[in-house]
Amino acid sequence: MTHPSPRRPGRLAVWIAAVVAVALTPPAVAAVAAVAQPAAQSVAAGAWSSRTAGGMTTQLYVPTSQPALAAGRALMINLHGCVQTSANLKSGGNWATTADEHGMVVAVPAAPNGGVLLGCWDYYDTSHSRANPARHDDNLLQLVDDLLGDASLGIDPNQVYLSGLSSGGGETMVMGCLAPDVFAGIGINAGPTVGTTSGQIGSVATTKAQATTVCRNFASTGSPGFGTQVTSVVYGSSDTTVATGYNTLNAQVMAGIYGASSQSSFSLAGLPGTNTAGSGTLWSDASGPRVSLIANTNVGHAWPAGGGPGGSYISTSSVNYPAYVTDFFFDNNRRVDRSAEPTDPPTDPPTDPPTDPPGLFCGAATNAQHQAAGRATSYGIDPYNPFYAVGSLDYLGQGNATVTTLRETSEGVYDLVTGC
Repeated sequence: MTHPSPRRPGRLAVWIAAVVAVALTPPAVAAVAAVAQPAAQSVAAGAWSSRTAGGMTTQLYVPTSQPALAAGRALMINLHGCVQTSANLKSGGNWATTADEHGMVVAVPAAPNGGVLLGCWDYYDTSHSRANPARHDDNLLQLVDDLLGDASLGIDPNQVYLSGLSSGGGETMVMGCLAPDVFAGIGINAGPTVGTTSGQIGSVATTKAQATTVCRNFASTGSPGFGTQVTSVVYGSSDTTVATGYNTLNAQVMAGIYGASSQSSFSLAGLPGTNTAGSGTLWSDASGPRVSLIANTNVGHAWPAGGGPGGSYISTSSVNYPAYVTDFFFDNNRRVDRSAEPTDPPTDPPTDPPTDPPGLFCGAATNAQHQAAGRATSYGIDPYNPFYAVGSLDYLGQGNATVTTLRETSEGVYDLVTGC
């Protein structure tokens, strides 16, 4: 499948990545589980409801906004960690605003039958099979089928994403390896890698080569799906529950499988959230970004919500990962049909456009010139470096020499426009 150019990254500006969770051994279980909540935000336009899907009680958020892509709505499945619950992520995961902005459905299932132990997802060891799925794998595959089968949701099967924290992060990677044809993007948050056990969360207990072999074996005949899948990894540098080395390992494993050999770094300074300290690493192939890794400074074992009310294992002082990972997936999805743009509902006859307040910028320039003037941000290496408008984070295309026109709609906020 060809890789169409990104439509608009939404908020991904300099952000790039997706979510995970892990299960602990009984002694450490109490420490494992959860995610962080976002900062205050506008009232959501959609609504949460509860339904049974995939044999699990699932919290479902359905927006009233139009899907960002004409192909249909995206589906983001978010997995809780041990001890943490789906209710924690529903109330504190900070998904509603991002879901509304993208017209995206969000599903937060509860691990079946209370999980393996204290709500943990069963990501353990090497015995996961696509031919005979079990151990929560079958529930998650059925969840996707059930939601795709609900025509009222209008979900595009090429925009199905999975994210999770801790044991949920470990299960996210398992499913990304087991069914790369189903999940166009996976977001792993503080999750142990594939093939490990509950007793191996405190230190990295495998190698890149071993984890790569396990992942490929899980995929079996579904391996062609790796050709168009993307991965985001995020973790807190102060995590003392799951070894932080697993996060880099997970990113390297997926980059190697994808053949994304071009590595670069990016700053977190332009990301949304209440704490953007840390570092970012990006792995790309000839067509663009494939894997993103974010290390968020002074964040522990928690879901990085970026603000809001918080909750069990949910960090309010972190990057806004729901916003970042969603934009990373939308911008870099290589499966979606971008040949048509979504149409807005009819509106009243247009009136004369308002004039810009005095002193606000509007003009065309190269992306490099916009960046030098403080109107744009970027990451990567020319000519594969994507640019985003400061404030709105509108996608400006790749390359220093690309010419774009920006309008300053309020002080320090720039929108991509066709002309002044």
